[in-house]
Amino acid sequence: MTTTLSARPLRVVLVLKTNHGCMWVAPHVDALLARGHEVVAVLPPGEGRLRRELARRAVSVVDSPFDFGFRPGFRTLAGLFELRRTLAGLEPDVLHYHLFASALAVRLAGAALGAARVHMVPGPLHLESRLIRVVERFLARMDTVTICGSRFTARRYRALGRPAAKTPVIPYGVDTCHFRPVGPAERAVARARLGVEGRDFVVIMVALVYAPKALVHRGRGLKGHEVLLAAWRRFHAEHPDSRLVLVGGGFDEAGASHRRELVAEFRLDEDRSVTWVDTVDDVRPYYGAADLSVSPSLSDNHGAALEAGAMGVPSVVSDAGALQEAVDTAACWVVRADDPDALVTALHEAWAEHRAGRLADRAEVARDRVVRQFDSAPAAAAVAEVVERAAGRGRRLISVFTETRSGGDHRAYARYLVNGDRLCLVTRAEELVSEAARPLPDYHGPVALVRTLPRLALAIVREVLRAEVVVLRQPGPIGWIAAVACKLLRRRYSVEVVGDPFDVLVSGTLGRAGRSCARLARAQMRWVVRGATAVSYVTGSALQQRYPAAWGRRTAGVSDVRIDAGALRAGPREWSPAPFGVIAVGSHEQRYKGHDVLLRAVRRLVAEGLDVNVVLVGGGRRHDELVALAGKLGLADRAHFTGPVFDRARVTALLDSAHLFALPSRAEGMPRALIEAMARALPAVGTCVGGIPELLGPGSLVAPDDDEALAGVMRRLLTDPVEWERQSLRNLDVARTYDSSLLDERFSTWLAQVPAARPRRRSA
Repeated sequence: MTTTLSARPLRVVLVLKTNHGCMWVAPHVDALLARGHEVVAVLPPGEGRLRRELARRAVSVVDSPFDFGFRPGFRTLAGLFELRRTLAGLEPDVLHYHLFASALAVRLAGAALGAARVHMVPGPLHLESRLIRVVERFLARMDTVTICGSRFTARRYRALGRPAAKTPVIPYGVDTCHFRPVGPAERAVARARLGVEGRDFVVIMVALVYAPKALVHRGRGLKGHEVLLAAWRRFHAEHPDSRLVLVGGGFDEAGASHRRELVAEFRLDEDRSVTWVDTVDDVRPYYGAADLSVSPSLSDNHGAALEAGAMGVPSVVSDAGALQEAVDTAACWVVRADDPDALVTALHEAWAEHRAGRLADRAEVARDRVVRQFDSAPAAAAVAEVVERAAGRGRRLISVFTETRSGGDHRAYARYLVNGDRLCLVTRAEELVSEAARPLPDYHGPVALVRTLPRLALAIVREVLRAEVVVLRQPGPIGWIAAVACKLLRRRYSVEVVGDPFDVLVSGTLGRAGRSCARLARAQMRWVVRGATAVSYVTGSALQQRYPAAWGRRTAGVSDVRIDAGALRAGPREWSPAPFGVIAVGSHEQRYKGHDVLLRAVRRLVAEGLDVNVVLVGGGRRHDELVALAGKLGLADRAHFTGPVFDRARVTALLDSAHLFALPSRAEGMPRALIEAMARALPAVGTCVGGIPELLGPGSLVAPDDDEALAGVMRRLLTDPVEWERQSLRNLDVARTYDSSLLDERFSTWLAQVPAARPRRRSA
């Protein structure tokens, strides 16, 4: 006999010790309301921004009878007793609380009420106190689940004895649609409002001011304002063309008092290089005016680095708490906490890059990390899932077996959550979009794979056994091993086909050993796909023909390349005469992008008298080889190598300035770079591999490694205005079919039809 959970919506009681801040709970409330649950908030009396935001969502707000101050005496006991009466009267299914004082109050007042208790920890500060760690070792056991806002905080709680299954890592995140890079016009207006002149170097710090705490960092402000101000004195003395903008008032009256002390100590009323703005509802104009963000905290979670990164502003962060998790070191600086000397050095380096015009190149990397790992929408959905599970509810848990190491890539995996399902990535990554992590033994290369195989297979079998729904992303050994395990354990599985192992191996990019394994890899892939109950392909027909699903299986063609509406050009282009520009975008790490073939084709065109130049965007270990080849071919003045370009606006500008996009790849899946070029209405030429034939017409395709044929197609397209403009219109129309909303809807439909790993037993 089976038991079915009631479909009654949950009543979630949110408890916080403030009604002013903590705006990061708003997306969580939205996610719970979207799932049909009821949310009631218990906040201190009085007006505040959080109370207004909750009222706007029609969330009931109840005044807390307890002030969350734990002073010894009868008044504290009486307040806790009244809080218990309030909570009991609300009849909660789940008590959901943030901040340590709120957690302590709810644990004591909400004991034995029969409600699940979900504690979400916004930062690790309280765990820096030895006394609190001793207390928390025992009190944290009262939480049904402790959601940790960072991996750093999770490690702290697990060191106190909380199991990994009870301490999932879910960041608070940031709204990456609300916080996004500004255009040149907006930036000019924002800088003008601050009185910034010309190319002045603008540094910003966004943080509330907290008074020094008694138990941790005695005498020191937690956000490190004094560290930055001490460093700024020295830095500005050498660079008078720099400005510092501080945004944020006191967290409370004690914080406001500490702010006044800092203003007096550093004589900021007399320092025209420093502007200190009080707390504002919208910090985006300040980020829009900034060249660099600084978070010099002594203790923090992910802090302001997330908002800055989402706005495309690189950061300098201290190594305190979880700040290092928020940034990509390729785009940002990490310095020792409470070290003005290290901060001055980082400011000097950032200033030098600003003056050289290179600092803006870090913007795309900074934003990309935040969008992939810290977008608040999928994070809020993950919090809602944990709340449901804590109450004994929940939708399907989809276990995705994948080779990727980017376990926190929210954007790539958020589509699995669209139907309200829960997600578990089974991978070599250390973190997860939701749920507890399921890391597998790591390996690098075939030799390491063989050595790791027994432990890897055992771990995969364990995950197959506990999975409710199994999805294998192929190709890759993890998915293949999981397919074997499913067959042996009589579990059903589905497959996402995201590439072709045969093309990659037979192209020679992995050497002779790779070529010798190409046919075996293709046979393994076909076997895995044939055994799947449902198959999704990133192509419309190419991969379907090579790796067909069994008859009667549910299939879909859904590209993993998505184009936002704002990236599409408004209309087709008009042809212009020589000189002609050809552009190629792709990694130089391996040979399979065929940029060497492109250089030889360009040499043929130049030899025929055609005025043509080529721009190669990308970097990698074969970059120098390509530069040397260009020189050998006599193209030193016609081949321009940009190296890696992280600024999306610059890539768009390069595409818009070109006449033709070239993708002479030896192996491909569904090429993102080609689709993005087509979205700019750029005519293109490519090879007959992977998904390229689905994007380009027969007249724009050539065989791999055929520079003569490539030169012929390029010549025809560049010198025929009518055909060139026809291709511009055609490519733009094709790119429009990769609109992200359309593809997400298609994937959602397919995913809803994916069956459970084990058939449900019928009720007795």
